[in-house]
This record gives sequence, structure tokens and C-alpha cells, in this order.
Amino acid sequence: MVESQVKLQFNPINGDLWFNFHVEKLSAEQLLEVKTLVGEYWWADNDELAFLTVYRNGDFMCERRKRAWSHRTGTYSFTAYKWTEPTEAQVAELADKLMKKFEELRIVRLQAEANRISGILSEEYNGLISSFRGMRTRMLVDSDWTQLADSPLSDADKALYAAYRQHLRDMTDDPAWLANDVFNVDFPITPKVYLQKDPNRETEYLSVDAHFENQAAMKAKFKMMRVYKYLNLPGLFMSEEEYAEKSYDELKAELNRYLAKVNADLEFDISFKLKDADRPADYGEVTGRETDTTIDEIDNPA
Repeated sequence: MVESQVKLQFNPINGDLWFNFHVEKLSAEQLLEVKTLVGEYWWADNDELAFLTVYRNGDFMCERRKRAWSHRTGTYSFTAYKWTEPTEAQVAELADKLMKKFEELRIVRLQAEANRISGILSEEYNGLISSFRGMRTRMLVDSDWTQLADSPLSDADKALYAAYRQHLRDMTDDPAWLANDVFNVDFPITPKVYLQKDPNRETEYLSVDAHFENQAAMKAKFKMMRVYKYLNLPGLFMSEEEYAEKSYDELKAELNRYLAKVNADLEFDISFKLKDADRPADYGEVTGRETDTTIDEIDNPA
């Protein structure tokens, strides 16, 4: 997820309110609402907020401009200056209010784009066609070399791959596998990934939940990220690390809560399908592209 070090920018002179690479334009009426919302501390009759930048680490840059009457010209003039009086807490409070306003304006914009969002959701559904057998077969084939007599691996590493391959073979007896319940079928991480995470082998391989990944949930999360980015709502924003830590179900629930604000008919809910070799004769028509992406490729993209 692309992240900017800038959290928020606000230019009340021209009504621009910026969040994460998107700008919403405030009308004169909306700007007056914001001024009323945030209070007189930020706007005085002759000394007003001119520009504000708030960074994700809490730093900020604030500019005000002072209005003065010139008896010589008979007009008002403005003098801009850097304003350092606000505390980080005051700026954070203002930023929260401005982000709520941005979210309100953004949702109104998205409501006018409901059909486009529906199309994006449909694309993501159709692109998620999975073959457990294909994934498993590829993982076995890709690791055949590890068990050859002339393999360059040490005996300890060969044993890791032997355990990995045995688990792949045993997966077909899992009731979830037999029922094609994709969100309850976990694949083992490869020994390569295991050693990257635990080079000293302090935890026995395949002995803890962290050594398994749900391929369906991982693919669904990657697809869902596109929708998160498109909506670009402050309430949905999170760092890449936070996104990676959350489960598919958590992310889906939060996304659907916001989609309902845009349009009650919008929902993100993926059902994985099977490839020709796996599906019964009466399965029906299949659309969309197919993929056999492995965990190694997801965790270590080229």
C-alpha cells in the first residue's frame, strides 16, 4: 500500500483538503462549516489559518496570514507568517476533525461512483479462481530437486524439505480440502521462508501456526487492497504492516462497513472456484483468469 509521510494538508484559502494523494474541494459554505467546527483559535477576524501540513509522525507546519488595513492605499493586505504556537495535541485534534470532513466529502463523491465500484468488485471476484491440487502439485514439483542424491542441501535442510513435502501429500486427507473449503486449508511455508524467519531454527519447523499460510485469504487480501486504495477513506487507512497483520475476515468486515455507507448494495465477499480438473460436471460456466501463485512468490516477489 503506497504511503505518504504527509498525513493531511489543508489550504483554506482555496478550499483544498488533501489526504493520501486525493484532494477534495470545499465550497464556501463547507469551508464556513469547517471554520465553525474547529473554533476561533484557528481563525480570527484579522488573523487566519492559511496553510497546514500534518505529518504521520506528529510533526506539522502551520502558516497564518494577518490582515491589515492600509490607509495609504485604502485596501486590506495580508502578511503570511509561520505559526508555531499550536501544540502537537491541538494540531492532532484539528487534523482528526479535518479528516472526518474529508471522509464525509469523499463518501459523497463515491456514492456518485457506485457503479464503478461495483465493477471493480466484480473484477476482483472473477480474478480469484484457485486450484488447490494445482498449487500443491507445483509445490511438490518445484521441490523435487531437494531430495535428489546430488542435491547441494545439507542433511538438515533435506529433512526440512522432506517434512514440507510430506505435509503437502497429507493435505488431501483434510476434510476442509475434500470439501473445497478454501479459507480453512492452510499450506505450509517453504523451508526457505522458514529459515529466513528463523535462521537459528529455534522453533521446530511446522510446529506452530506461524509456519502455515492460508493461500485463499492471502490472495483475497491482495485483491481487497485495490478496493481499499480506491476508496481512500481515512477510516480505512492503515500502514502496510498493519494491513499484513490483520486477518482477511477483519479487513473484509471493516471494508464492508464503509461500502455500506457508499451504497447498501456494495459488498466484498469472495467465493473461490475450482479449475476444470477439480470441478464436477454440473459446476457451471467459469469466467476470469487462473493463477497458481505460490507462497514463495508472494513472500519473496522478484
